[in-house]
Amino acid sequence: MKGSLTKYLQWFFGVGSLVLLLWALVDSNTRAKFLTGPGLTNGALIAAIALGVVITYRGSGVVNFANSAIAMYVAYVYAVLRKDGDLFLPPIPNPLALIEGVVHKLSPSSTLDLPDIPTRISFGPNMQFWPALLISACVAVLLGLVLHFLIFRPLRAAPPLAKVVASIGLFLYLPAVIVRRFGIQPFTVEALPMFKPAKRINLPLGISMNSDELALTIVVIVLTVLLYAVFQLTRFGLATRAASENEKGAVVLGFSPDFLAGANWVISTLLTGLLGIFAATVLRTIDPSVLPAFIIPALTAALVGSFTSFGWTTFAAMVLGMQFGLVKYLEAQHHWYPKSGNGPFPGMERMLPLIIIVLVLFLRGKSLPTRGSISSGRLPFSPTPPRWAIRYGGPALALTAAICGLFIFGPTFRLALANSLIGIIICLSVVVITGYVGQISLAQMAFAGISAFLVAKMTTEHNVPFPIPILIGAVVAMLVGVLVALPALRVRGVNLAIVTLAFAVAIDKSVFGNSSVNGGFKGAAVKVPKLIAQPRDVQYNILGFIAGDGKQPNPMTAMFCLVVVVILCYAVANLRRSATGRRLLATRSNERAAAAAGVNVSGMKILAFAVSAFIAGVGGAVSAYRFGSVTPDKFSYVQSLTFFAFAYLGGIASVFGSISGGFLVAGGLVFTVLSEKFGVPSEYTLILGGLGLIIASVRNPEGIAGAVRHLGLSLRRRRAAPDDSAGDAPGNPHVGQHDSAPTISDVQEVGAPS
Repeated sequence: MKGSLTKYLQWFFGVGSLVLLLWALVDSNTRAKFLTGPGLTNGALIAAIALGVVITYRGSGVVNFANSAIAMYVAYVYAVLRKDGDLFLPPIPNPLALIEGVVHKLSPSSTLDLPDIPTRISFGPNMQFWPALLISACVAVLLGLVLHFLIFRPLRAAPPLAKVVASIGLFLYLPAVIVRRFGIQPFTVEALPMFKPAKRINLPLGISMNSDELALTIVVIVLTVLLYAVFQLTRFGLATRAASENEKGAVVLGFSPDFLAGANWVISTLLTGLLGIFAATVLRTIDPSVLPAFIIPALTAALVGSFTSFGWTTFAAMVLGMQFGLVKYLEAQHHWYPKSGNGPFPGMERMLPLIIIVLVLFLRGKSLPTRGSISSGRLPFSPTPPRWAIRYGGPALALTAAICGLFIFGPTFRLALANSLIGIIICLSVVVITGYVGQISLAQMAFAGISAFLVAKMTTEHNVPFPIPILIGAVVAMLVGVLVALPALRVRGVNLAIVTLAFAVAIDKSVFGNSSVNGGFKGAAVKVPKLIAQPRDVQYNILGFIAGDGKQPNPMTAMFCLVVVVILCYAVANLRRSATGRRLLATRSNERAAAAAGVNVSGMKILAFAVSAFIAGVGGAVSAYRFGSVTPDKFSYVQSLTFFAFAYLGGIASVFGSISGGFLVAGGLVFTVLSEKFGVPSEYTLILGGLGLIIASVRNPEGIAGAVRHLGLSLRRRRAAPDDSAGDAPGNPHVGQHDSAPTISDVQEVGAPS
């Protein structure tokens, strides 16, 4: 019965999609806005990114979330070569800078100036087309080799989480390098010489476009056919297909999965880079804030093609690219189009990829391809919080933060402390959903933003008294999280990461970008109670000591954040120690075995999403009160990725890891120290965060918290070395950590208190 319903729904949505497509093509008005040169160019660019995603997945099993950033990076290489004749280099840490910094710190009058690592290689001004294209192609090939050998080859046997984390780190790093070098403004790209001047071409059915737009479309179609032929007819393609279905079988047949993966990485980056260059020359600009977001429709197209079909992937990409212009036409010309305030509802063109993703995963979720890897690594270890940490360590850390915030820190570091405390809350939400259940959610700041904007509405328009808006905002975020959790009942891992990232982008554009929600240029105002932030500069007398220095931010702002953090940290720690926490970890380890042991797997997933979204909602509400206003930039999809990165760096499977991650967030204590004491510019936040995320995924999946735990265990082992029975002590840290399927007794003992 269930299978029949699924087939019926597949038929229904297939026919519905075909009817909508025919309507867009048959009606002369919609066709003129659908089949356009800019629409085909966007579709070709999406297809280039999506084809690269399919190639890397076929060759190495990696769903590359950074492929749009790769297209942007190679296009920038070409554009800068054409304009200035320079090959720019990514920022590389200079060890000599540390020596120079220490000398200048000890002796401010010192004139020591050590050599810097070059940032550009000059080839002379105004490089011609073919040399620039050749150098850019070489950079694309080198980038593919670097990604394979330094990042994804070491992660070959790692779980999907580690591979997703590495690609997210790359997604954050490459645009950050571009912004550091060239700023956030769009960069102008010269047209291809063969298309100067641009010629207008009239096609049948009243379609008209420029010659370069038509050429790009033809090139994408030809490459799609060639890729199909290569992977269907050649020995290399057949070997890649064999390895993607079963790596063990490919090894037995004499093929090297490593070689196939490396070759496919090179093909992917080269194809994506060259088509990215072509698309940039047609569009005439590259925007570092817009182009990376094309990864969502590209992943959507790859999903439609089941990560295997080049033809369906390109077809879906072209449709998704052309729908941008059609949506703009519909919102301007039709009264039935959804409205918000006095204007059309924004961001509907970003909703379509989300809708398609949800439908594809709902209808075909269990049939999406998986790779037969030789081995699969385990997820980061999730230790049980020890009693000493709950009884003594936690209170001591909270007391230290309170003393620093009240009596020691000046305005700059009080602000950094508040930012770190809010970061801890968001990282805690990631720990619950990803660390405890293994579900990769990339939408935590979307949940936080929903709560924050709701708090703004409640405090200014409805005068809801504090702290009720925090609870209401968190509950609403929790309800939205439960809705997002529904796809998690059918899919997990990478597929769920795609869903949540698409959701974050859609909410970013359609809700947070809505002028009736975001309050316009100044943001949505929040009425902050005097308990949190006095409207004037004040000081406090606490037990005879003067707290604060009469400057903003008020010390009580940080204390408010600290109280919330302490409550949530203890709640999550007790969740981990409880029977529910053990069931969550059993679900993470092996869903089938957990279900056989009596665990309600679906219930655990929904519970984890609900708790995680609730915590994120609390973080958004606290942020609203902390800043006194809510602006969309604080809750964009990039912020969701950034907080996920710092949560992973801190340690994604423990409360201590969330605390470590909170210290690392942008504007937090670590980067404030680097900026104030060592002169590291703030724009290096994402560069260092992206690099740190890549390194952590490869070298230290358990993050800072795991490194500290291993150091402590090493010291304990050294002290207990004469005792041969120490390894069998009840406090063995690996009790309950599963490398294989848990049994019923395992589920009962996972994470037993140490």
